[in-house]
Formats: sequence, structure tokens, C-alpha cells
Amino acid sequence: MIPLLEERISTAAGYVISQDMIIGDNRGGQIQDVERKKAQKNTKIKYLTVKGVIYPKDPSAPNIEWKFLLPYLWNKRSVQIGGGANNGIIPELEGPMLMSEYSPVDHGYVVFGDDSGHQSEDTMSAEFAENEEALQNYIRDHLIKTNSIMHFLVKFFYGTDTEYTYFAGGSAGGREALECATTYGKYYDGIFCADPVSDFVLLRVWGALLSKAVYDSYDPNTYPFSDGFIDQETIEKIQADAIELYDGLDGIRDGIISNIYAARMNCSEFLMQIKKKYKLTEAQIHTLNVYEDGFELNYCLPEGKRRYYGYSALEGGLMDLGPDPVPREPLDTKYNVHHGDRSDGVFKYFIAKDRNWKLIDHDYLNPDRELLQLLKAASEAYDIKTDFDDFICHGGKLILFTSWNDMSISPWQIVDFYQRTVKKYGQSGTDSFLKFFSMPAAVHCGGITMDYLEWLDVWCSEKCFPADPLYGTIEKTGGQMPMASFPGWVRYKGGDPMKGQSYEVSFELPDRFFEYLDEKRATRG
Repeated sequence: MIPLLEERISTAAGYVISQDMIIGDNRGGQIQDVERKKAQKNTKIKYLTVKGVIYPKDPSAPNIEWKFLLPYLWNKRSVQIGGGANNGIIPELEGPMLMSEYSPVDHGYVVFGDDSGHQSEDTMSAEFAENEEALQNYIRDHLIKTNSIMHFLVKFFYGTDTEYTYFAGGSAGGREALECATTYGKYYDGIFCADPVSDFVLLRVWGALLSKAVYDSYDPNTYPFSDGFIDQETIEKIQADAIELYDGLDGIRDGIISNIYAARMNCSEFLMQIKKKYKLTEAQIHTLNVYEDGFELNYCLPEGKRRYYGYSALEGGLMDLGPDPVPREPLDTKYNVHHGDRSDGVFKYFIAKDRNWKLIDHDYLNPDRELLQLLKAASEAYDIKTDFDDFICHGGKLILFTSWNDMSISPWQIVDFYQRTVKKYGQSGTDSFLKFFSMPAAVHCGGITMDYLEWLDVWCSEKCFPADPLYGTIEKTGGQMPMASFPGWVRYKGGDPMKGQSYEVSFELPDRFFEYLDEKRATRG
């Protein structure tokens, strides 16, 4: 363990960091505040909080604000924490990490994060993107700039550089994690990535198409009705029907659908059942199809991408269409379709760069020339590329995680990203740097805790991934389950259902399942 140089504390506040110490466009940075702290659970553990800024090259752009936790005894490891949504705030660094009970500063890690290059109490706000440097900072540049600050600070406060640099994030922070592994692969040793926004543009097009499915019929003057809207009570009943039907397919009735593959193979029959039971209209069925199956574009985005695979909407996931059938302008997630307002903001400020863009007025499947060019340019600029070459050459290791019940980021889209990676690097090549876990009961960046930072550290420092079985703790039951490597699923084999040893990971899938997944969208149109 490396002791913190206490003589540096009194001189740190106000220290100017020269711009050549920071990768990317900037005008240098500054340490603004230093404060002594004690750990929340063990007051014998002491650390510093160090806050500061990176100044933008464009004087009209906002600063990047950052924060570090520096333990008095350092294990020569540093972990960068990803943000969420459209950021604007520094993520929580003290206490347990995302989807974990592990507090890294308590174990000697330097822990750090930033606000992604703008300041906003509303993490859904997208107006910052009107400034090009703020937009580029958000998309990826803030990551490497704050990584640069980390290297400066640890040498300043400990007299030596970090030995292992890790990153952990989920959702938008998961997209940041993939940026670290692809764009900045040679700067990171280990990465945990949960439920990432890998296909940024396709996700926002899905939000637009779901909004159109729900609200397209609405006209305040001539037809004040949203034919595709389904009320929350019916949505909850559909979820309960799916759980009742599929719960036992994994060998135990515990309210958890683990055999997602068998359930999804039956979704057409289930859809017909609930259509009859709840007297659903064709417009409402279309809404369910967009949620369940996503869409396929009539054109290709860069890297040949045209498909968004949808969610487990008919396999026990809880859809969110909002409480109100009346569309706001702009769409508001408090009342309207989940992801509608997010897509609205992204199209206004990231893609079309037009404050007057009305999300549900455009044809995204058959766009005009101008919209097509906007979508292609946005995909090229914002989407994650499956290019891990630098990360692999550096010896980097990545744990990728998806939740079958994630209704915010499609788990099947993450599966597609993984399969594209396998296609490029081969199965053995992919296995050498990437472990992909897919678990039931977990929801978007939650519902399960696991020891992923410890797994990563063993993998990076000892050059060997920890041996199976590894376990996660399921929030719904409080018990453990073995971590299922894709395409495995968790099956109960007998014994105490709270103990992980009572389960096994099965790789029994329905015949031609993935061919079926690809064909289903075309069959439904």
C-alpha cells in the first residue's frame, strides 16, 4: 500500500494543471477544493476528497467538473465511475458501487468521476448539446480528459502512477464504459459495463417509433384520442399473466422468469391470448409489437445496422407508457411514454439540431433525404464501434452485463452487440477479453448485486478470470443465483432456493432460437 503524501495537502487547493497534462482540447485545469474525510462504515479509513475543473478550449463552453476520493493508503488501483442519462452531475463516489455492495475507497482504491462536461440538475436535459465542445465532451471526450487528471493527481499525491485503471458504469455510464474499451482502449485495464446504450441512435429511433405507435392518431382538434395507448392497470395485468405462465419453466415458482428463451418462443401465442382477454385493438397490438420486437429500418446505418430488437415486454417485463394518453409537446416522461422525452431531446439537440423538431411528426422508417443523412451522421458520430483492437493489445478485460427484465435498454440489442463482437474476433478471441453475463430478475442497472470489481481485479492482476461458480444476490428474493454466461440461463435443480448452489446454468435453448428472433420482426411487419 502506498501512503498519501500529507505534505501535499496544504498546497493542493488552487494548484493549476497545465493543458499539456490533459489529453484532448482544453485550456488546462485546476484543483479547487481538498477536504479530509473518513469512510462511512469504518471511520479508521481516511481519504481526501479533491474537486476541480478542466477548462474548455471554447470559452463559451462549460467546464468539466470532477471529483476524486484519494485514500490515505492506496493499493495502486484507480476506478472511474460512469454517469447516467445526459449527465450534468458528478456521480456518487462514496459508498457501494452500482449493482454492488463494494465500496472501493474503503479497500484502497482511488475513485473518481465527473459531470461529463456540463452542469444541470435535470439529467434529462439535452440543451447543453447546442455547444459543440460540450456535446463532444458528453459523447466521449470527458472520459479521457478526467482519466488524464487521475494520472496527474496520483503522481502529485502519492509520488507514483497507477498500476491498474478500471471503469464501471451502467446505462449511459455503460455507453461510457464501451467508449473506454473502444475509443480509449489502451488507457484502461478492466471495465465493468452494465445495460449499455451501445446503439445510441437506434435506441432514440425506437423511442420515437414507440411514441408514434401510442400517439400517432391524436389530434387535439379533430381526434383527441391516442389509439395505441394502454392504461397502466392493463399493462400490470399483462405482466402478471406472463409471470404466471412462464414462472415454472426454470423449475421453481418464485416470481422470476429465468428461461427467457422458451418464453420468448411463445410470445405470438401469448399475444393472441391477451388480445382476446383484454379486448386489445390493432393499434394497441402495434404498440405491444414495437415494445416487444423493436423495428427494422428500410435502410442501413453505419456498420450495416438497421435492427433494434425490442424488450421482454411479453415475458414479464413491465412496460412504461406513462399515465396519460395525451402527448405533451415536448413529450414529458412524467406523463408520456418512457424514452419519448429522451428521444425528443436527442433529436432536437443532438441529431436534427432544431429546437422546433416534433418527434412524432416524422417518418423514421422511410425518411426523406435530409433525415436519412442526419441519422447516418449521428450514428457515425455517437454510436459505439465494435473495435476493441487497442483494448486487446493493451491486455484489457471487459465484463459485460445485461438484465432480461431491463425495460430501458434492450437486452436483445446488447446480445446483438456481443454477437457482432464475436463475429469480428471469433469466439475464443472474444472470450480472451470479454465475459458476458445475462441474468433474470435484474432490472435496468439494478435488482442484483455482484462482486464485479473484485472479479475484474483478479482477472487483470492475476491474468486469470475467477473460476465458476460466481454468484449474484437477487434483490427480489434476497437469495443468490449463479452468474449465467450468455447464452446460459439459470435453472433450479433442488435444495434451498436462497442458496446459489441450488441452481445451475443451463445452455438448453429452443431449436433455431436466434433465427426465430430474426424472423419474428419480418413476420409481424
